[in-house]
Amino acid sequence: MKWIYLSPHLDDAIYSCGGLIWEQTRSGEEVEIWTICAADPPDEPLSPFAETLHENWGLRENAVQIRREEDQKASQIVGAMPRYFSYLDCIYRKSDSGDYYYLSDQELFGGLDPGEANLINTLTEELKDQLPAGARIVVPLGIGNHVDHDLTRKAASRLGIPLYYYADYPYARETEGKEILNFMARSEEWEEENFLISRKGSQGWQEASQAYQSQNPIFWEDEESLKEEIKAYSSTMGGVRLWKTVEEE
Repeated sequence: MKWIYLSPHLDDAIYSCGGLIWEQTRSGEEVEIWTICAADPPDEPLSPFAETLHENWGLRENAVQIRREEDQKASQIVGAMPRYFSYLDCIYRKSDSGDYYYLSDQELFGGLDPGEANLINTLTEELKDQLPAGARIVVPLGIGNHVDHDLTRKAASRLGIPLYYYADYPYARETEGKEILNFMARSEEWEEENFLISRKGSQGWQEASQAYQSQNPIFWEDEESLKEEIKAYSSTMGGVRLWKTVEEE
């Protein structure tokens, strides 16, 4: 069985499902992680917002290249094959008039700009051309409402094929994320499936997540906090939980 995880950024799939991916590859299943927003930004001045984010990541030069290297290391730990698409991270995207679409945290988590509506169809068509028949496709629920998570989910939803959905971690640990998951647990429109994660699988998840050195300080105080929170999250979820809509059965 082949599994393909759609990851908006160079960390989302492993942060969210690293333990499950580890278990799948160790059991002989083929797993690929397709990162959508993985292209290098243009060689031109960035927006002040993007520059600030680069500084926060400790990556003043070659930021996306370094993040891809982090992802390659993480993917190797869990045994998955990474694949990178040529879409820019939203912080680098501009309108036809040359204006940046997203210039603040508020805009970053405010949903896709209407000016990028066509980007959804473009990604959908590319996925249709590239996805192999018979693979199980796992996509983000979009918890947190990040622009690129919104893009990835909406594009996948237009494929017209059965999908599995994962909770976007670490956004899923926040109050709003917990409320969404509680609602889904009560809803008749969603069916959930739990995948048990072994102690070694949990350790692999933690180790792979640690590879994202540029991003981890945004979400965790230190590596020990990262490990403990992933263990606690997995325990709360009963391992890793995926969802599918009832009509997709």
